[in-house]
Amino acid sequence: MHRKLPIEIDPFRFAQNGIQLEGQLQLNKMPRLTQSLLSNEGLVDVKMVFDVDEIGTPFMHGMFTSTVSMTCERCMNPMDVALSTDSFLAMVISERKIEGLAEQYEPWLLENNDPVVLSTIVEDELILSLPLVPRHQEMCLPSEAWTAGDDQTETESEKRKSPFAVLEELKTKL
Repeated sequence: MHRKLPIEIDPFRFAQNGIQLEGQLQLNKMPRLTQSLLSNEGLVDVKMVFDVDEIGTPFMHGMFTSTVSMTCERCMNPMDVALSTDSFLAMVISERKIEGLAEQYEPWLLENNDPVVLSTIVEDELILSLPLVPRHQEMCLPSEAWTAGDDQTETESEKRKSPFAVLEELKTKL
């Protein structure tokens, strides 16, 4: 188990050797992720296990957690969002191999044998775990935002009047 995370890794070699990595990465090393955040300060807890399954598929099981700062879409104020992702990525060297993967795996396409920057894997998985519309769990808008103004309120008789009331009146006139 490594405490200091390497910058670059060889995923296939790591899987063949059953390497486990554990440590922290800084958010400011992930520019694509921090574009969606209010701040690039903070850490990501990283735990990665590389191995080969019983049918010979090299895979990476990654668990990544962090708390990031985003803008609430309701009140436009800052809020903390807890991100946590648990990923099973099967390493494949061509797109044709993707079809034969077991269901528990997501494909990780590695077309060449170049080293992979570790932070990009973590960054990709955290981007996928970002909420589409970040918002507070509690009602964060003032009560005036939830109630209509006096000029827009309907009277009780208008609320209860059925759209077919006009037809009812025509029927009674005949």
